[in-house]
Amino acid sequence: MAAITPIDTSELEDLLSRYDVGLLERFWPASNGIENTNYFLRLSTDGGCKELVLTLLERHAACSTLMVPLLDLCERAGLPVAPILRNRAGATTDRVSGRATLVSARLRGRHVLNPTLRHCAAVGRFLARFHRVAAELVDEAAEYPRGGEWLRQHAELARGFIPHADHALLLDVVSSISSMLQREDVNALPRGVIHGDLFRANVLFTEQGLSGVIDFHHASRGHLLYDLAVAANDWCSDCDGVLDAERTVVLLRAYHQIRPLLAPEVWHFPMFALYAGTAFWLSRLSIALSRDAADLLKFKNPDEFKRIVERHATHMFHLDTRMLA
Repeated sequence: MAAITPIDTSELEDLLSRYDVGLLERFWPASNGIENTNYFLRLSTDGGCKELVLTLLERHAACSTLMVPLLDLCERAGLPVAPILRNRAGATTDRVSGRATLVSARLRGRHVLNPTLRHCAAVGRFLARFHRVAAELVDEAAEYPRGGEWLRQHAELARGFIPHADHALLLDVVSSISSMLQREDVNALPRGVIHGDLFRANVLFTEQGLSGVIDFHHASRGHLLYDLAVAANDWCSDCDGVLDAERTVVLLRAYHQIRPLLAPEVWHFPMFALYAGTAFWLSRLSIALSRDAADLLKFKNPDEFKRIVERHATHMFHLDTRMLA
């Protein structure tokens, strides 16, 4: 479930009075989301009704200065995103219940629970188009924070809180990933603006295809291959954490047709899949360890990514450039 900060009708109406969006009919909390509070709003307008999304930023860091221009740029390029609306003063942020807020249109579609090959191909195409479009803002993007030092620090924080075997696995994979990230050939891999969180919970589909991508709060500068690995781990893994070969190749092939992958990117994909899995295992662990038992229901289970890391660590996914042709 989402992190919920309660709001009442009067303060929401006061907020909306500063926007040209219509009159509030009803609002309700969105069920997806972990770091921020999201509400759906239904408003009446002269032309009928429309729905918006109100996001209350629970963490200051979530309000990236990159996000607004990035969404504007993506919309102009025809990508299915929802830019941040400006209020009458031209500001992209406002405040309600002591939180900074963002308002955007609600995109059509539903989240996918069991991805098909068609879904995976659509995600690959979107990611390639996004990487091409977002390259314009690479100099304005902050560095992706979950590098080797972040991994080492968070692995150490988990010591004593998880089983010894799990911590030994963490130390082993973090050492391998850190060594990889220091290699000259890895540092030479294509970099740019990455979404950083292209999970099923952040993509919408209709019967016609991919209809929306949301949650650009983690957009930053990093290896483009890492973004692909994050997506593959979520869209292409089975319940045991094993990458499904057919879905993975379809996702990568669809991406490759728009932004051709270099041979070194293909060679390093298995290690980047391990890297992405480890980063999200540690991220979920750090959130879980910072909460009491009653609050844990609000956060995703770290064991999902523990299984993914275990599989990548013992059975690297084999990928050959000929598979993408």
